[in-house]
Amino acid sequence: MPSARDPFVVHSHLRWGGVWQRPQQILSRMARRRPIFFVEEPILLPEAADRPFLSARPEGPNLVVLQPHVGPQEELLPCVSAVNRQRVADLLRQHFHSIGLRDALRWHYSPMALSLRDVCPGHTVVYDCMDELSAFKGAPAELPEWERQLIQEADVVFTGGRSLYLQKRDLHAYCHRFDSGVEIEHFQRACHPETPVPPDVAALPRPILGYYGVLDERLDLEALRALARADSGWQIVLVGPVTKISPDELPQAPNLHYLGPRPYAELPGYLKTFDVCLVPFARNEATRFLSPTKTLEYFAGEKPVVSSPVPDVVENYANIVWIAREPEEYVRYAREALSDHHQERIQAGLARAKEKTWDRIVAEMETLLEEAIARNYGRK
Repeated sequence: MPSARDPFVVHSHLRWGGVWQRPQQILSRMARRRPIFFVEEPILLPEAADRPFLSARPEGPNLVVLQPHVGPQEELLPCVSAVNRQRVADLLRQHFHSIGLRDALRWHYSPMALSLRDVCPGHTVVYDCMDELSAFKGAPAELPEWERQLIQEADVVFTGGRSLYLQKRDLHAYCHRFDSGVEIEHFQRACHPETPVPPDVAALPRPILGYYGVLDERLDLEALRALARADSGWQIVLVGPVTKISPDELPQAPNLHYLGPRPYAELPGYLKTFDVCLVPFARNEATRFLSPTKTLEYFAGEKPVVSSPVPDVVENYANIVWIAREPEEYVRYAREALSDHHQERIQAGLARAKEKTWDRIVAEMETLLEEAIARNYGRK
């Protein structure tokens, strides 16, 4: 009988080397017990037009990142062209044949990878829905239909938070809610005296209001402007890559600091310097189903948090974080969070972080995977 410890072929819209978030947290733990092949979206290169190729990069004892390289597309499309989809399928099929992989568990973060379903069909199909991708800037128009097909094919569906669960639960008989988790030991390093402070923040005056994560269309730029204007002594620090928006769109001020992407290993050092942590997301379609991973990470670092009214944050943590619905409320709550009267909130946040570890989430997921496989086996 197949097992959840069989190899996984994972199709993701995110790159393994990007911001360390849900896929990396879950799959790095699952790789302790089985081989995982993490298939990224293709890279378009002129030199690969005539000779497409696949790179295989080990990222640990049991995890290999597969990165297809194909030629540029004639048109700038929001998804991979039909020609390049076929090229990617051929590359993956050849690779799996060469290593003798005939069967696996197929795991999707990206419905856009459905065209690759036959390269390694998989005895069980998992859809881990971490975002409502169709609401993101530049999403292909076909995405809702691809997701509908993926949900039909899936044997089990996981969702990244309450909002996504409420939207998907009636679409699949085995839909399960898994909110974001935290690697608590990693982020508690922010509380340790020996944790080094990165040099690009070490020289900044205090207080520091900090954020780390992707800087994209989901950010509340007006809230950042308001915070920067409110007090020239506040240093607003944002750590992370700028994607899907132009850097020129970001507000500029002497006390606004955009530091760019930093490795996951360095984040506790930045968190150590934050006097207030920010979850400054705009209210739009792209944030409607968001379940920010960073909230629990901030809690683990024992920091006060000011957040926009992301539904999952409001539901889970409204009694712990300050919820700012307007730019002016960010300013007011930042001042309040900088006071010394919030130890009860900090301790409550730490307690929630200890309850919601990625280790616990992965253990529950693996139990559900075994059940899904058993159901499949019973039908044969």
